[in-house]
Amino acid sequence: MAFFLQNAWLIPLLPLVASAIITLTPIRRQAMASAWLATGLMMGATVLALGLLAAVAGGWAFHDGQLVQLAGHHGEHGAFAFPEPNVVQRWAWAPTGDTVLQMGIYIDGAAAAMLAMVTIASTCIHLFSIGYMASHPRQSRFFSFIALFTAAMLLMSMADNLLLFFMAWEIMGLCSYLLIGFFYERPSAARAAVKAFITTRIGDVLLLLGIVYLYAQAGGIFFGNEEGGIFFPPLLERLATETGTLGLSHAAGIALLIFGGTVGKSAQFPLHVWLPDAMEGPTPVSALIHAATMVAAGVFLVARTFPIFTADPTSLGVVAFIGAFTALFAATIALAQFDIKRILAYSTLSQLGFMVAALGVGGWVAAMFHLITHAFFKALLFLGSGSIIHAMEEQPAIKRIHHTDEYAAQQTAQDIRNMGGLRTRLPWTFWTYTAGYLALAGIVPFAGFWSKDEILLDAFKHNLAVYLTLSAAAFLTAVYMTRQWWLVFFGEYRGAHPVVFVNPDASLTHAAHDHGSAHHPDDHDDHGEHWHEDPRMIAPLVILASFALTAGALNLPFDGPFGHRLATLWGQEAAKLDPIVAGLSLLIALAGIAVGWYGYRSAFARADERDPLEVRAPALFAVLHTKYRIDELYAATFGRLTASLAAAWALLDRRLIDGLVDGVGRFTFGLGKVNFIIDDTLLNDGPDGLASGTQGSGRQARRLQTGKAQDYLIYVFSGLLALVVFWLYVVGR
Repeated sequence: MAFFLQNAWLIPLLPLVASAIITLTPIRRQAMASAWLATGLMMGATVLALGLLAAVAGGWAFHDGQLVQLAGHHGEHGAFAFPEPNVVQRWAWAPTGDTVLQMGIYIDGAAAAMLAMVTIASTCIHLFSIGYMASHPRQSRFFSFIALFTAAMLLMSMADNLLLFFMAWEIMGLCSYLLIGFFYERPSAARAAVKAFITTRIGDVLLLLGIVYLYAQAGGIFFGNEEGGIFFPPLLERLATETGTLGLSHAAGIALLIFGGTVGKSAQFPLHVWLPDAMEGPTPVSALIHAATMVAAGVFLVARTFPIFTADPTSLGVVAFIGAFTALFAATIALAQFDIKRILAYSTLSQLGFMVAALGVGGWVAAMFHLITHAFFKALLFLGSGSIIHAMEEQPAIKRIHHTDEYAAQQTAQDIRNMGGLRTRLPWTFWTYTAGYLALAGIVPFAGFWSKDEILLDAFKHNLAVYLTLSAAAFLTAVYMTRQWWLVFFGEYRGAHPVVFVNPDASLTHAAHDHGSAHHPDDHDDHGEHWHEDPRMIAPLVILASFALTAGALNLPFDGPFGHRLATLWGQEAAKLDPIVAGLSLLIALAGIAVGWYGYRSAFARADERDPLEVRAPALFAVLHTKYRIDELYAATFGRLTASLAAAWALLDRRLIDGLVDGVGRFTFGLGKVNFIIDDTLLNDGPDGLASGTQGSGRQARRLQTGKAQDYLIYVFSGLLALVVFWLYVVGR
């Protein structure tokens, strides 16, 4: 156990090394070597993370170079507090004079669980990517990016202070930009990458302000309950009682600024608009962002700094409201989407809202529990969608589109209206995807039921409005996931005559039906189909499906050897099963499944048919399908304002700043020219002329020194003759 505790720092280092080797050495020219290097080192990090989790779960700690057993800590009613950490290692990082800035790792139960979850999910995504990205020419670059992405998330999970946390947070932001825009030759991918980068920067600025505010009030930003740590009880009490900005306590102000970072990174309303567009990246990237890294980071930020939020519960009301609203808001949008990945993206928004709302009502354990279970079944669903899309792209009708517009072909392959009947064509994908679907819908005994039920229980106990909102979101979750599951896997295959995506950035030359369907009279349902499931993709799906089924056992609400494991690991109060709330939760999920099945059991005999919801409520469907037109609203307000300010600034820059700079330049040039004239004429030509004259006179005088006696006699007689003449004609008169 000492090895895992003492060498926990290797967990983020291994994927970081993989990224560096692929980027800086010739191995990048060998695609498969790069893929297996990143995957192998990721597997090594997983082994270390699981060993660390076992050590922490066993109560072992590494303090002052010694392996010790920590006393058990069980949560009690009262102020929220973290138990004593298992590992705290710090190193000097930028010593300046008498001041030494330290960076290090802080491992407790929460960090250990996060490290295990991230490494397992990321390893499965790496394995899946070996098959999914096998034919892409930039495969090595892809694996370098996802390895760095994972390393940043791991470093953030074990950071011992908010500065290091923020540094890793920003590296993830950079990686998300690189991976969302991985297909940078596509204008849509480039726009999505910029949109994600700029939108999340808003939250990042708020988080940075919160860190600065905390440092100004606390004098430090290190995690810990001891004096000098930001969770030190007397410090929290002071922050909660002293009034700061806008009449809020320092604790509430700091907490709200920190929560701003979560709103950006975890895509909560109103900064949610970047996440659905992030689907422009490769499907494994979507899985990584939605399950193990980017969006999970925002929830973990609030969870890690939770004592600051509970010091003054004012901020928790805002957290609960934003989370509950986002959960319901995103669930309604998912009802009217056709892109298989975008449906999952809005489900992620909704599930993140569940976690944030749970934190807002004080359900720290429930939020962290759902964060972990959600990572497994959401990674499973995204990778399963990748398997489906990969198979769809090989079908004749999609291939014909691919010849003229690759992007249109990909988007057409992602449209659930073009699927159907895939349960027999892709059996492994069907069964594993079904496990993820049931977990997300909240069906017992799948993992999602236990974690979602715990969230609903906390909401029921502390805020009835939040409970009702989340219950409505849970119902809609079951509806839209049943809609997706049924249209993808059941009915007749509709891909022979697909609804063709119209690429706004390039016109399709492929002949299309008036409704956008590509009809070919010589095609029929099964003619020319080639269905194949890549074993390299199926193995990760099976692994994740097992977690989607069993991960709920990590924190069952029962006493006994399998009960309350995570609550015990985290040193917090364990939730007890409430049969009424649990029964209602299951009934809500089953009702949603029934409604989804009833509404779509006979829908879409052809791909170009209208959605049943659109038939019954066209206006509502239009609003939901266009995502409440919030993107257009932002473009018309903030986007236009930003463009106007940019244009005004460009004009100011050209007319005023450029004029001033050019004027200074012209004045300096003129001054230099005058200086050149003075220097060249007076200072250079004067001395140079005197020197030249001296040299000339010297040369003339040198001619008199011939060395011949007769010359000297001539000079003497000439001189005497001149004197005689002078005397006779001048002096003598």
